[in-house]
Amino acid sequence: QNMADYDLLTMEQVARRLGVSRKTVYRWIDSGELPVSLVGRRTYRIFERDFIRFVYGRRISKKSH
Repeated sequence: QNMADYDLLTMEQVARRLGVSRKTVYRWIDSGELPVSLVGRRTYRIFERDFIRFVYGRRISKKSH
C-alpha cells in the first residue's frame, strides 16, 4: 500500500483523542512507546495504525481476584 493511503496524525490530534497534553505524547515518543515518522525536514506525524496499536497495547484487563 502507498503511504498516502494511511492517515497521518499530528501530536495535537493524538493528544486530543486521548485527552492528554502534547507533552505526554512527546514523552511516549521519546520512550519509544509511540512510533513517529518524519515527513518533512522537521515535521513529525504518527500513522493512525501505529496510534491504534499503541492504544490497544495500553489496555488494562481488570481481572477479578
